[in-house]
Amino acid sequence: MAKLAGGAGRALDGIILPGDIVMPSLTRRALLGGAALLALSASPLARAFAQQPASPAAGTPVRLRGRITGVEGAALRIATREGTTAEVVLAENATVSALRRVAFADITAGTSVGAVAEPGTDGELKAVAITVLPPGMRITERQVAWDLSPGTSMNDGPVEAVVESAAGRDLRLTIQGKSVLLRVTPETPLLMPIPASRADLVAGAAVFINAMQGADGKISTARVTVGKDGVDPAI
Repeated sequence: MAKLAGGAGRALDGIILPGDIVMPSLTRRALLGGAALLALSASPLARAFAQQPASPAAGTPVRLRGRITGVEGAALRIATREGTTAEVVLAENATVSALRRVAFADITAGTSVGAVAEPGTDGELKAVAITVLPPGMRITERQVAWDLSPGTSMNDGPVEAVVESAAGRDLRLTIQGKSVLLRVTPETPLLMPIPASRADLVAGAAVFINAMQGADGKISTARVTVGKDGVDPAI
């Protein structure tokens, strides 16, 4: 079974964080205690996310997956996948992103990806969902535990090679000097982040939110990934 490399203690790190995209000339510590830093050449996506919101007040990092049940001003009410209800306050300059499907052929050597994976029966990692970053973007390499389901990991890095094998399609990533093989099935969602807006945050929309919970229990966030045009967050 493949072992995790890198900061295993950073279980809240990950790459599907459009709010962490920065222009190449900028440097900053990503939100959530070291979430992946991305550098992006000038493009519509870069312009959409170039202005980064301030970090929410210090607190405990939390991830929320679920659907919006209501919107009141800057507050979102979320029915989480765990069956609870949460209220999340958006930062004034919070960024909103959506996703679009891409083809496996769009992934080539050098493409930066973030893949949620689970251990396969053959000892390799089986990709559950892959975020494909647009050309010109790069990602901090890391491999950490993830909480999509028991045993999953987040694998962030550039594609070293695309391999056609008897078992199907494989991606070989380079993560902190280590070669990581990912099995990709026809069912694996391949999604690319695209700009969206607060107008897309409507009741019934699926969301993935990296947030901070303060000592007072209030939850706030500076970015939201929202389902749009039939494509929901998969991580």
